[in-house]
Amino acid sequence: MKRHNLLITSDLVGSSDVRRLRRFANVYRSSELEEKTLADRLRETDALLISFWPEFLTDETLRRMKRLRFIQGILVGVDHIPFVTLPRKVVVCSNAGAYSLEVGEHAFGLLLSAAKRVVDTHNSVARGKTDFKEFRGTSDDILVLQGKTLGVVGYGGIGAVVAGLGRSFGMDVIALSRSRRSGRGVKFVRGRGALTSLLAGSDAVVLALPLTNLTEGMIGAKELSAAKRDAVLVNISRGDIVNQAALYEHLRLKPSFRYATDVWWYEGGRETLVTDYPFTSLPNFVGTPHISGPTAVASGRPVRMAVENTLRYLRGLRPKNVVKRSEYYRSIVL
Repeated sequence: MKRHNLLITSDLVGSSDVRRLRRFANVYRSSELEEKTLADRLRETDALLISFWPEFLTDETLRRMKRLRFIQGILVGVDHIPFVTLPRKVVVCSNAGAYSLEVGEHAFGLLLSAAKRVVDTHNSVARGKTDFKEFRGTSDDILVLQGKTLGVVGYGGIGAVVAGLGRSFGMDVIALSRSRRSGRGVKFVRGRGALTSLLAGSDAVVLALPLTNLTEGMIGAKELSAAKRDAVLVNISRGDIVNQAALYEHLRLKPSFRYATDVWWYEGGRETLVTDYPFTSLPNFVGTPHISGPTAVASGRPVRMAVENTLRYLRGLRPKNVVKRSEYYRSIVL
């Protein structure tokens, strides 16, 4: 049986994992190869283990990689991969489930921060408000979660963690998912009008779904207008799922509505903290700089799961988490 040729483009993969992979493949690290040697190796490569899409893998380079058949991502999202130019014969696998606990907890932390107005009131104190009387009206805008409804859009691993945390706070949970139809203590909604129904019936909503052709811009002015006036919307997936202009206008006109996010919009093909509108000037906006994913990486679990799935491919087994390519024919690259 001919040995595979695996190229690793991430320094997150340790030497012990490399030794395991070398039982089934010739393994190379792109960071250890000179430019000419790397070019030669790419022509023989049939498998890639990556985190972010490497800059040296241009469209022209991909066309020369005639043997490429498999790509495993360390990230859970695969929207950074150039599916438009990637040959159809290449199987791409996400790292679904690898970040669920940490990202789910961060999502709920954002929800609590917005619901309890933690950031807004802290900033007021930091700016010099020292009289308790100045905060007397604040409690009227604080959302008590027990007995309220939590909507989860996208019920994968992250969505399930968020739902579990919501139940522990005594919340009723409804979820929108294309594939899942059951979950302990969760009411599922599906079909036309399901998103609008979920938004209208939820006191807090968490977006936990991938960025695809189907989800880009799915939360716009129409959807925001369907939400409760004093709801909390949390985005833990990708910034471009929410229309930036519509969101800013909604937050500006409805100060009791709150938006909390760990993810930001793309500009020039990359996620950036620079926005088209001054969101951070609004008291009902809370943003963290996409730190939920790195928290999971620090645990080592994402790399372990990515390596295990790569080993499945190298051993001739069907890998897990194969993505549906047609949903990712987009031009954005991280």
